[in-house]
Amino acid sequence: MDTDHRDEFLSQANTAILATVDAKGRPHAVPVWYLWDGKVFEIIGGTNSAKMRHIEQNGRAALCVDKRGKGAFHVTAEGPCELGGTATKEWRLKLHTHYRGADVAERVVAGDGHLGQRFITLHPERWYGWSSTQLT
Repeated sequence: MDTDHRDEFLSQANTAILATVDAKGRPHAVPVWYLWDGKVFEIIGGTNSAKMRHIEQNGRAALCVDKRGKGAFHVTAEGPCELGGTATKEWRLKLHTHYRGADVAERVVAGDGHLGQRFITLHPERWYGWSSTQLT
């Protein structure tokens, strides 16, 4: 997959799987929403969630985004992560608008739910993927 096709796909409202590793070396994978700006992934999560603890411990993660059905493929980015501060209401509104539309996003973000969440920024160092067209 070329970079333009990859970036166009990643800019869509896809659910991804974020994979981290705990202190005992056990994998942990959870679905997440993200924003892709062409250079980094911005992800939000609960301040005290397992993924936050794992990134704090080892500073790395992998994010897998897939398309299912005919023409199935996946794109995975792996690299270092930064933990940010408390998520802002504005950023949370941007994320929910991307996935759910403006009307629903406004209602979801109206409260203070962002106060229990923080940012993760994943900086891709390595990309890999697979396409069902590789089988033909």
